[in-house]
Amino acid sequence: MIQLQRNYGNALTNGEPGQVAIGSYEEYLVLARIPHCEGVSARVMDALHQRVGRTELTIEQVASDLHLTKRTLQRRLQSQNTNFAQLRDDLRFNYAIKYLIDDNMSVDLVSRALDFSDRTSFTNAFKRWTGLSPSSFRKMFRDHA
Repeated sequence: MIQLQRNYGNALTNGEPGQVAIGSYEEYLVLARIPHCEGVSARVMDALHQRVGRTELTIEQVASDLHLTKRTLQRRLQSQNTNFAQLRDDLRFNYAIKYLIDDNMSVDLVSRALDFSDRTSFTNAFKRWTGLSPSSFRKMFRDHA
């Protein structure tokens, strides 16, 4: 069994450089699970959940929702050893799996719902998270819907 690990910046691999690991759908669901957050991180995740699919997922907008300045929000997240981009990626990855498989949304719609600048940006992020393109991922796991 291939052990999957969340590792933004690298494709999931089976231990050999350039080898993409293909796990089960359930393993990807575990990988895409949003981690438990506390404090300001939890407040950020709540704000992101409220915004996803409706409006921008920017740090400026979330900071405004939380009645904080952008810099104050960054400092508070840093004190919890996290950052806004990481929290947003966690949320986006979770929703990407849901939207692609469970909701059968098009890649373009998923890209827009998750506030990526374009389809290519979403595809690149998805490949970073899974090692697969969104279309390939959907084809592999379409029977799990």
